[in-house]
Amino acid sequence: MNPIVMATLTSVGLTLKAVANLKKYDKKTEQANFARIEYQKILDEIRFYVRGEAFDEKVFLDRLKMIDNCITDHCMEIPLSVQRKYEKNTLNYRFSK
Repeated sequence: MNPIVMATLTSVGLTLKAVANLKKYDKKTEQANFARIEYQKILDEIRFYVRGEAFDEKVFLDRLKMIDNCITDHCMEIPLSVQRKYEKNTLNYRFSK
């Protein structure tokens, strides 16, 4: 292959890797995946309770609160532009009813 093409592809790859490392996308992805897995476990547990397993409300709510606190403490920050868009959409939805 042409050395110019190879150099261009290599430089683009190195640039993208540097940006990903700078933004710490791996850590953010890991945090989002952790939250998804923990909430999926909670939904599975609720499904078992609905099917007839013994339910202890205090233990379940304490565990749920602990997981929520852990996820809230380690969650990603929501960008300001996304927060504004969300608030605008919820405000429009409330007044449309």
